[in-house]
Amino acid sequence: TLYEFTDSYKRPFALLHVPTTSHYTVIFSTEPDGASLVDPEQVDAWVANWGGWLAGLGDEAGLDAAAVTVETARDSGYRLRNEVTMNIDPNAPEFARNVLNEVIDTYPEGSATVRAWVSLSFNAALRSGSKKRTPEDVARDLASRIPGLSARLQSTGAGIARPMSAQELCEVVRIAYDPPAALIIDEAHAAGSPVSLTWGEVGPSATQAGWDDYRHDSAFSVSWTMTGAPRGSVNSSVLSRLLAPHGDIDRKRISLLYRPMDSARAAAVVERDQNNANVRITSGNRPSARALVDARSAVQTAQEEAQGAGLVNFGMVVTATVTEKDRLADAVAAVEQTSGTARVLLRRAYGTQDTAFAASLPLGLVLPKHSLLPSEIKDAL
Repeated sequence: TLYEFTDSYKRPFALLHVPTTSHYTVIFSTEPDGASLVDPEQVDAWVANWGGWLAGLGDEAGLDAAAVTVETARDSGYRLRNEVTMNIDPNAPEFARNVLNEVIDTYPEGSATVRAWVSLSFNAALRSGSKKRTPEDVARDLASRIPGLSARLQSTGAGIARPMSAQELCEVVRIAYDPPAALIIDEAHAAGSPVSLTWGEVGPSATQAGWDDYRHDSAFSVSWTMTGAPRGSVNSSVLSRLLAPHGDIDRKRISLLYRPMDSARAAAVVERDQNNANVRITSGNRPSARALVDARSAVQTAQEEAQGAGLVNFGMVVTATVTEKDRLADAVAAVEQTSGTARVLLRRAYGTQDTAFAASLPLGLVLPKHSLLPSEIKDAL
């Protein structure tokens, strides 16, 4: 169920309620600055602030999960055409007007648009056993917290962060399930015509979930989930090729899913990992190099957690969408090739393509809460 409220800055924000898991999700729209022509010192500062922002999520009351979604797609060119056309001086020289008209005609060819969202999912109950809150109670609580969360996001390189309205969220979901609708919506925005979509209209009119792909309205998609994180040292550009636009993919989404732990549980987890790493070293006569590296990493993690660092479970969902069935194989090859350079182990979501597609959208779905086996039991195994 989709609601819309106003924060303390009088900005409308969408609040998405999932009754099955009692989660309320608020989504922020961001404009990432990118790392081009940026000093390494500034990039290091962004990475440090992002780590601090993730660590602070564990202290947010009622927060269960967070997600960062980056979407790349071909640019329709309507926004550039509208911006240039409205700013052309009628008294300008003919040569200058011809140059601008040529820019309108040629620049959108081959260009791509990159959009990013950050979604935060809050539990209806602030603590275990307490009474579940109504949407109005959650909105009243979040109205004063949203400005602070969006302000801290700006220091992580996310650019201008603002809460998404209900209409903007409807457009994002509609375009994801029906990519050709992006041209119509962009053309309407360029012409100044309001786009009115309701939450019941943005879903697909028909879908067909196959074993290894997903057909929805006028497009075909394939989704992957992360089965292994990069080993060793990871720099800030490790995901750059995976995130970059690709000519064989009409629309690509990469969603990083985070589940922060509270400080009490984090301490027990790092101690358990450290004990397990020590057992693997002492159990054999000649421990492997990987076991030694894992032991050093476990010790470093325990030391950082003891000094106040946060602990976060994370995952990744990648979705590639094309509008023609015969181009699906090229899109799959493009994603699997770029995932290797990102040092991320991806596995196609066989049998759950429709679920993985929905998880890659900025809807704040907490996948462990939707499984038949509760996450608490999985963590204890």
